[in-house]
Amino acid sequence: MHVPDAVHVVEMLPRDGFQRLDEFVPTDEKVAIIDRLSETGVDEIEISSFTHPKAVPTLRDADEVAQRIERHDDVAYRALVPNLRGMERAVDAEVDKVNALVTVSETYTRKNVNSTREAVLAEMDDIVDLAHDHGIEVECGMGTSFYCPYEGRIDPEETLGVVDRVVEAGVDEVTLATTMGLANPVEVSEMYSAVFDRHPDLDVGLHLHDTNGMSLANTLAAMDCGVDRFDSSVCGLGGGVVLAEGLSGVGNTPTEDLVHMLTRMGVDTRADFPTVEAVANEVRETLGLAATSHVLMGGTVEHVLETMGDGDGGDQ
Repeated sequence: MHVPDAVHVVEMLPRDGFQRLDEFVPTDEKVAIIDRLSETGVDEIEISSFTHPKAVPTLRDADEVAQRIERHDDVAYRALVPNLRGMERAVDAEVDKVNALVTVSETYTRKNVNSTREAVLAEMDDIVDLAHDHGIEVECGMGTSFYCPYEGRIDPEETLGVVDRVVEAGVDEVTLATTMGLANPVEVSEMYSAVFDRHPDLDVGLHLHDTNGMSLANTLAAMDCGVDRFDSSVCGLGGGVVLAEGLSGVGNTPTEDLVHMLTRMGVDTRADFPTVEAVANEVRETLGLAATSHVLMGGTVEHVLETMGDGDGGDQ
């Protein structure tokens, strides 16, 4: 298996995590948590979304958050922009990068943003132009790249066609998202092999949801294809808004689990695992969460070794 020397970790909690919570996280708490995340060593933090406040009320303070956080020179601060108006707000906020969201599924696009995929793609040229005019990088996050709650399995050619379109528009990066969390390592491997066949020099990342418990396995499959940038969220917070019937627990890959695995594998993430673990515990306590990641439940090698010998001798 191919393992990269280093992996770029993108922290999604302040946007994807806070967006999905039922209650509004006070701005002071958001700023404090982002400032702590900046101390973990992650490469990039998605701080909020410049979406209409009525559409995403939990992130209605995006402009204030962007103004108040303490920015570190070695951390890129990005925000999600759903349209050109969001891009204009991102310029005013002086972010380093934007996530210009596109959804591959036509049905999901209509239900999620009340528009068509073609209309979203048509606006991409203007978003890229405005961003680059102000020295802002554009990452295109591609929702429902593998599965859709309405259309089921997405035809890989549909996903590849959208990749072609956004590359033509001039985006700097592309990130495929397993919105439903249903992709398996074979599907991930086949998709990224096809993407790299068409665009061998493209900077491609992966945004994983963990519905099927395969997010870390899918991380390994993507790395084997050459992917070295992954989105994750402290405590696994976040995930798809729309669930297919019978699905539950749609969350992001916990950053603490991702960093722990890569650190144990000798892959450089720049992130300091003990600090990431400490911040995850702080977030869990601040938001009143139960421990959900393997790390927070004591699943590290170090924890297991420390507790060996405490059993009754009947374990196999």
